[in-house]
Amino acid sequence: MEAMPHMVDMARSNEEDDSSPLVSNSPEKYPYGLRICLTHEELEKLNVDHTDWSVGEIFHLHAFAKVVAISTNEDTDGNVNCSVNLQITHLSGESEDAENEAEEESDEPSLEKFGYLRYNK
Repeated sequence: MEAMPHMVDMARSNEEDDSSPLVSNSPEKYPYGLRICLTHEELEKLNVDHTDWSVGEIFHLHAFAKVVAISTNEDTDGNVNCSVNLQITHLSGESEDAENEAEEESDEPSLEKFGYLRYNK
């Protein structure tokens, strides 16, 4: 079985510029573009009961995203900038508590429940 990918903290470094028209005067730890919003409809599709959640809790999210745009440019100082736009197409997730309980019951975690083994391009 293939191992799960290493999770990377996407927090801004102290050197990164926090100036953005979409961000308030207080610097955010994570870039605005990494935030997603799930409404009642999406939470129902995911069969997620969020009624006992509180701000700061962790929800383990798994996603497939399609590359919808790639852009590379060079400025007058010779700095090359690039960006990749991803459209999230498939989601699954569970609370960390539920995931920890499931792992305790099983010696080996199953990726099939997240659609990894059924996914086709």
